[in-house]
Amino acid sequence: MTEECLKNIRSCCHDQLGATVSEDLNDELLLCFLRARKFDVYRAVQLLQNYLKMKNNHADLMSNLQLPSLQKCLNLQLQSVCKSRDRDGRRIFVFRAGRWDPNTCSLDEIFRCNVFCLQRLVSETETQDKGIVAIVDMNNFGFHQARHFTPCQAKKVADLIRDSFPIRFHGIHLINESWVFNVVLSAIWPFLSEKIQKRIACHGHSLASLHRHVDINCLPEDYGGLQDPLDHSSWVDVISRKNVFECLN
Repeated sequence: MTEECLKNIRSCCHDQLGATVSEDLNDELLLCFLRARKFDVYRAVQLLQNYLKMKNNHADLMSNLQLPSLQKCLNLQLQSVCKSRDRDGRRIFVFRAGRWDPNTCSLDEIFRCNVFCLQRLVSETETQDKGIVAIVDMNNFGFHQARHFTPCQAKKVADLIRDSFPIRFHGIHLINESWVFNVVLSAIWPFLSEKIQKRIACHGHSLASLHRHVDINCLPEDYGGLQDPLDHSSWVDVISRKNVFECLN
């Protein structure tokens, strides 16, 4: 089945994207898009076209996504990943937005780092199959950060998680959010698909609410779980591995 799907998607890419673009797409990358759409070739090609369109529309954000150029921003440790997958085999990605200092790096740099991190996660075969659950920690996120979040920025974030990136978001859990972030969320909301909207859960400061959706056996102590505290060394190991998007970066 896999070989047949690869053959079919290559043929479609050649017809719809042209020979020059399709030749740059290796099998590993094409499998990311196929798995994200459960080997539906037509939908996988649509997703790939959306990704390439976003890359072209935001070339300044989606090009040269290399570790050296992003190291300063990554050192802030806003992004991390839990050591354990959840009971369904999904990666648990943690984004600690409240740690962002606008004086240290721009919102565009944060966006680039998030794309880079998602590329690394989706380079894992198991994550391609199982998808991810995201926890967005808004602790200490205030007006000095929110004022940088324009409608244009909101659309870019929405475009990334709405039918443009080959990864299945099974849940996006907001924790420790305040009224300030709710203003930001209201700016993003209209750009999100109904399916994504249904997968966003706001928990406020209630860990009990988070635990009804994410098993405590998979969560770190930071979020009332039974695992060790978030350890950035685990994340460093993930982002140091092969990136199947290299042919597009």
